[in-house]
Amino acid sequence: MKSLEKKIRELQQQDKLVILRHCGGSEQQAILDALTQDYTAVDLSLPNLRLQAQQNPQLFLKNLPQAAHLANLQCAPYLLPHILTGTLPLSRLIGSCTQSYYLASGGQEQVVFVELPLAVGGAEPFVPEAARLRELAVLGKKADITAAILQSRAACDAAVYVRRVLQQDIMERTTASDEVKFYRFLCAAASMAGCVVNYTILANNVGITAPTAKQWLQFLAGTGMVYLLQPLERIAGKRLVKAPKVYFRETGVAAHLLQLHDVTTLAQSVYLKNLLENYTVNAIRESFLRQGELPDLRFYRDSNNKEITLLLAWQKKLYPMYITLDKLSGRKLAKNAEFMQPYAEREGLNLQASCVFTLGGVCEQVNNELWQVGVELLV
Repeated sequence: MKSLEKKIRELQQQDKLVILRHCGGSEQQAILDALTQDYTAVDLSLPNLRLQAQQNPQLFLKNLPQAAHLANLQCAPYLLPHILTGTLPLSRLIGSCTQSYYLASGGQEQVVFVELPLAVGGAEPFVPEAARLRELAVLGKKADITAAILQSRAACDAAVYVRRVLQQDIMERTTASDEVKFYRFLCAAASMAGCVVNYTILANNVGITAPTAKQWLQFLAGTGMVYLLQPLERIAGKRLVKAPKVYFRETGVAAHLLQLHDVTTLAQSVYLKNLLENYTVNAIRESFLRQGELPDLRFYRDSNNKEITLLLAWQKKLYPMYITLDKLSGRKLAKNAEFMQPYAEREGLNLQASCVFTLGGVCEQVNNELWQVGVELLV
């Protein structure tokens, strides 16, 4: 928590407007309350405040207490340009929102979105360095991953959470107007969790156009229910996939949308592999968010279906990672990462040994180029 607060203060000192993005749930609300406890709350979801801000934004901003927490900023996106061009010191303001699509579309350099972690606590960011992996090797932790995948920390009841996002953050805050059709879109997106997005297939499953599917996915990403993992795009001589992968912030929400409500059903489902990948990427990403860091995560896939599930660039090092339920082939995985060496050198990164995440709770060094790590050790 202290690291997250320190990061926010550093951004404010750089004359940045920090907007805290959260997707609901009691733990996230507690984090938000702690980060804004020294600010006077100005809740823009209240109609009278929205009306004042819309009628005379300059006067509204002039009368703001200092320091002010502009809660539910998504309800008054028209206020943002006036904040950035006004005379108020941005170090005395902090915003929060549950839908960032229209707030982010302006592309202002002064605005920084800080995604709140789903919970506080935990160790330092997970970086698969040898020293860290040797520590994990002695734990021998055995956790029920299928049960962990079904859990949702953003909301105790996934159905209630989905309904709130659908009605408040989608229907009220975007141009999408058909609640039933958007729910079908949510279910179709859940079926692609952990996969490269195919907008044509996504659109056909719902009965909309591909451009509409792309915009709706951006709406959904704006709520924080999903995030889009971007591909690596600059490898000489390779035809690379350019579409992002979609991951649900909560695998329990994706499982709910896929009608996977118990461990037995999930274990037998065709979606287990993708949800396991989603869960693992979430665990790594959340470990950074808890420290106030947004990691540089990418994935690699080319036209020959050669893939590296996750690439982490951190402190001048590049860590290739794989996530699989299939039988481990150390030689193949190590060879897959060899072609990343020219890219790493061009980007000034030191290519590290690969790491493959599997089930079984084992953490061991397969060879000099590869570690095998049980997903259970990330729980």
